[in-house]
Amino acid sequence: MSFAKELKQELVDRVPSGRHCRIAEVAGMMLYGGTVEECGDGSRNLVFSTEKENIAKKCFTFLKKSFNMNIVAGETTVESRRARRYTVRVSGEDDVRNCTEEMGFAWPKGRPLQATEALADWEWTVPERACCARSLLRGMFLMGGAMNDPDKSYHYEIAVPSEQIGLKVAEVFSQFDCEPKIWERRGSKVIYLKDAEQIADALTVMDASAARMRFEDVRVVRSMRGAVQRKVNCEVSNIAKTTRASKRQVEAIETIRQLMGLSELPKELEEMARIRLENPVASLQELGSYADPPIGRSGVNHRLQKLCDIAEGLRLKEGG
Repeated sequence: MSFAKELKQELVDRVPSGRHCRIAEVAGMMLYGGTVEECGDGSRNLVFSTEKENIAKKCFTFLKKSFNMNIVAGETTVESRRARRYTVRVSGEDDVRNCTEEMGFAWPKGRPLQATEALADWEWTVPERACCARSLLRGMFLMGGAMNDPDKSYHYEIAVPSEQIGLKVAEVFSQFDCEPKIWERRGSKVIYLKDAEQIADALTVMDASAARMRFEDVRVVRSMRGAVQRKVNCEVSNIAKTTRASKRQVEAIETIRQLMGLSELPKELEEMARIRLENPVASLQELGSYADPPIGRSGVNHRLQKLCDIAEGLRLKEGG
């Protein structure tokens, strides 16, 4: 099972004890799958629809526990997509009005309702309690959330019905020190997090403790792997740099040998030239230890640079 599926199953299994938190979580689900529909007799039904059976069962259970009203669950087959849709239906206009208003949706006033209206299009108030805000985000992630496997990349997102709702949800996240960004993808609005620390915090906000632990385990491994890779890259780069410098120095010394002779060099430069020829891949520190008396890296570097300068002067003279 993928990380995202395990995460959503953990969220489905999470049952808050407070009625207000259960209602807030259902409100998060209703932002995506909730509509108010007109019946044949002119009354209204609240209908929640999803392709996920476990989410529909959770919505049904929370509504049943939270409200004393007529609630029916159903199942239909969508032939064009060869998929099933699961519905939860609340009957009776008074019950529908009370239910939606308690979830924070404002029943439209001053206009006739259409035959079908998405709750996402109504005025909606974010719950004030922190515990309810957590439940709301859990419900929204169940319906519109996605998360990459942290072994591959860090990305957490929730699709939102509109930019206005996205801004409200971003404010909810900001209560918990998470700062999601909003962007548009194929005509839909998405709020997302890419910072690993903030994604971990978002998992904690939704009470996904098992997913948070697994996420942290992956973060540690990736961090160690990254540190090792950076060290290896640095060492490889240093070796390549040392090899290029050594080649240039050996070529300069050979030029001096051919055009002037090493014995014509000052004693300390002749010594360093012979040490470099005998140790073409040695580091500056190693070369310094072979000198008599030993010298430091800066001293070695200075002498080798002098040899390169002398060789360049000889080449110019020979060419002129």
